[in-house]
Amino acid sequence: MFNKTLSGTLMIAGITTGAGMLGIPLVTAQAGFFPAIAITVAVWFFMVATGLLFLEATLWMDDGANVLSMSERFLGKGGKWVAGAVYLFLYYCLMVAYFSVGAPIFAAYMGLDAGHFEYLSFGILFGAIVVFGIRAVDRLNYILMIAMLLSYFALIGVGAPQVFKENLVSKNWGQVIFAAPILFSAFGFHNIIPSLTTYFERDVKILRRSIIFGTLIPLTIYLVWQWLLIGVVPISSIDLALSQGKPATAALQSLVGSPWIQRFGQFFAFFAVITSMLGVAFSLLDFLADGFKVKPVKYGVRFLLSLLVFLPPCILSIVDPSIFVKAIGFAGGFGEAFLNGLLPVALVWIGRYKLKLTLQCQLLGNRWILGTLFALGTLVMLLEGRFLWQH
Repeated sequence: MFNKTLSGTLMIAGITTGAGMLGIPLVTAQAGFFPAIAITVAVWFFMVATGLLFLEATLWMDDGANVLSMSERFLGKGGKWVAGAVYLFLYYCLMVAYFSVGAPIFAAYMGLDAGHFEYLSFGILFGAIVVFGIRAVDRLNYILMIAMLLSYFALIGVGAPQVFKENLVSKNWGQVIFAAPILFSAFGFHNIIPSLTTYFERDVKILRRSIIFGTLIPLTIYLVWQWLLIGVVPISSIDLALSQGKPATAALQSLVGSPWIQRFGQFFAFFAVITSMLGVAFSLLDFLADGFKVKPVKYGVRFLLSLLVFLPPCILSIVDPSIFVKAIGFAGGFGEAFLNGLLPVALVWIGRYKLKLTLQCQLLGNRWILGTLFALGTLVMLLEGRFLWQH
């Protein structure tokens, strides 16, 4: 059981500690360090709660069921099409973000010429890994998580002596709520739950522990990461990176001339993107298989589904390479808030109180708890809508 729990924990930690992390300090820095801590913990708690609700709804379904089948059962055909459209929107946005950051770093280390080929080669390599299935992704994820954590600790170790306490004391609580959309994106892991439920043969203890431990790891990483970036990088440099659509590591590298900072920053950004992308790509493949009503067991079927997963974000990244922050904001503000906030609440509400399903609750609480979670998810969607209206 320990090995399975570790595997599930690292899968969820890998998909959670991804590209969103490269954008978090760019938006939380506007509010200051202590408000950033508060909103990060609050969003983590919210996403764990809705993750457990999504697990509860998944356990009511047969193996292989994904968002489409779940939404059709509990919300009808209209709910199925709405949820399906939002799912595709969300995870293609995330895949675009992964391509826009990961492909240039990959090309630099592989000695490839900048241009369209860097995106194509990036997609071909990691698309081939997804074709081999979840066991291949699981094994590679072990290696990538270890590499990411090593580069993360190295980056923290080199950068920590340069933290200025003066940068950590400013507070602007009025801005803190606007960081919620990108944090929703950073803590999104719900999409992998149906795949893990089948992979771990519906073992509830393993799945619950994987969710809790798998999100505690990125929570800790995010908190320390914001301490470093906000403490080292002045707000003007962070604003510049945000306006240029660049990740947080670019703001750090542009300020600190140390080649070690630059090298560890690139390593960390790459591994963070890949661990998250593999989980998203695999879950998106399972979603498409559910939608097309095919079993993704044969390599030919998996190849065609992988092509559908990787080709659209590759094309969009080629068209607009600076799309990273924009894609992450779209994904968190609308996709994550709806799909991983509102949808799990709606599924469980109907399952518990209308269909009277009796499986053990994964999140204790009554209608008031579910209603509060629903209201908070709606608030985040409204905040992202206001941001887009102003920009």
